[in-house]
Amino acid sequence: MANNSVNRTQTCYAGSRRLPWALGSFMKRIELPKVMAVRLYLNGAEPKSKAPVDSHTDAVAAIEKNAAEIITAAVLIEDRMVEATAKLLFGSQPLHKERTLFVNEIMSTSDMSYKAKRHAFTSVMEVMGTLGSEDLKALKRKLNNIMHWRNAFAHGNLMHEHNAGYVITYYSGGHKELVLDDELFEHIEQTIRDCLYACNGVIEGLRERT
Repeated sequence: MANNSVNRTQTCYAGSRRLPWALGSFMKRIELPKVMAVRLYLNGAEPKSKAPVDSHTDAVAAIEKNAAEIITAAVLIEDRMVEATAKLLFGSQPLHKERTLFVNEIMSTSDMSYKAKRHAFTSVMEVMGTLGSEDLKALKRKLNNIMHWRNAFAHGNLMHEHNAGYVITYYSGGHKELVLDDELFEHIEQTIRDCLYACNGVIEGLRERT
């Protein structure tokens, strides 16, 4: 019996590879179950957050997207700190054996946490006088804040305050909360950009200030 069905594909080029994709198909977007606590205030107590202008669905979608951006950016900053530290110690030659060993077998191992990489990066900068003391202190504070924000959004719990906005509750040396609003996300975005600028300045051989 003849098979009248037609398997139509188109070829997508990704680098040097050709990937056959079915016409009309897209990257699979997964939707997983979520749990969100609701906080009620009694006896006239006021919520910490303010009600967003957007709908609940849009607000939660924006928070989830921002959380993913923050976590991804923190991973990028880790990579930039490793590369910047290696350049400060060994120069920019990519085939330098000691540099390759340092990056692959020390800085990039699972034993080196974000905190450890931050400490190594800023300690080398301090010894080599890459930044002035006040600028270095500010950079340390910003890198530390990014670590806390990354942990909050990766491991914390999103909570909706009844008739108000949203907070992230998380544990970092004790119970803590972040009120989620435009001001916080703008501050996080600028801090991440400042830290990337500082790391890239070292990588490019510059002496930029944060």
